[in-house]
Amino acid sequence: MRRRTRRRRVRRNRILFAASVIVLACAAIWMYGDFIIDSFWQTEEVQTEIEQPSMLGGFTLVPTDKKVPIKYKGNVEKTVYITFDDGPSKYTDDILDVLQQYNVKATFFMIGSEIHKYPDEVKRLTEEGHYPGMHTMSHDYHRLYKSGGSANFLNEVSQEQDIIHELTGYRPELVRAPFGSAPQIDEAFRKDIADSGYKLWDWTIDSLDWDLPGKPKQILANVKHNVHKDMEVILFHEKEQTLEALPDVIRYLKRMGYQIEVYNPDQHFVLNFKNDARL
Repeated sequence: MRRRTRRRRVRRNRILFAASVIVLACAAIWMYGDFIIDSFWQTEEVQTEIEQPSMLGGFTLVPTDKKVPIKYKGNVEKTVYITFDDGPSKYTDDILDVLQQYNVKATFFMIGSEIHKYPDEVKRLTEEGHYPGMHTMSHDYHRLYKSGGSANFLNEVSQEQDIIHELTGYRPELVRAPFGSAPQIDEAFRKDIADSGYKLWDWTIDSLDWDLPGKPKQILANVKHNVHKDMEVILFHEKEQTLEALPDVIRYLKRMGYQIEVYNPDQHFVLNFKNDARL
């Protein structure tokens, strides 16, 4: 009888000890959780790559240094720009609805030849505070880059600028070169763009959404895998799968502490693959 009582007492003491340990652990996490998380996420500079579509639909790898924020929950101000290429399209209105729902502004790089098909959408995006960027009239690689100079490219940008201005009353200056600015746009070509008064943006993250029909979760995964720097510019396209992924992308970026901004010409910064300060 005494042995049984002693065993019960030992078991009870063990249970009380385990419960005390759990309570103390929970208290420590509650008091020092931010410190533990911050320590876990602190890291050194890492090497990644920007993937850029080529004329053949493959990818040219352009190396770049990306830095992970020093703190996961720190005071570092982080900004991300959501950009959409190849519109306007039948998805533009729905994309604008999602952006409006989450009170987010985006930058649209439109193909000039498509604007007349969706004039109301272009007016709407401009009126709602999004930026109507230019993406040339044709998006034709050979016409834009294989003519022996910059004339075709600049003529198309100028034509598109006039179309947007006539439709919206706003004359944009920001261009995104189809297929990216490297390697097809050389130093002399860039000088011609700068001398014409235009600015040129590439991106820091390619979501690869254009190649993922029916796979919105993979688009989100691609963003999660690559978004690390204090400033990111994400390349999307006006696709059905992108529309489906967009709410989750926005929620994730906000949860990670990013402020989602629209391009502001008064606060322009250099973002081209060659870091050409003229652009």
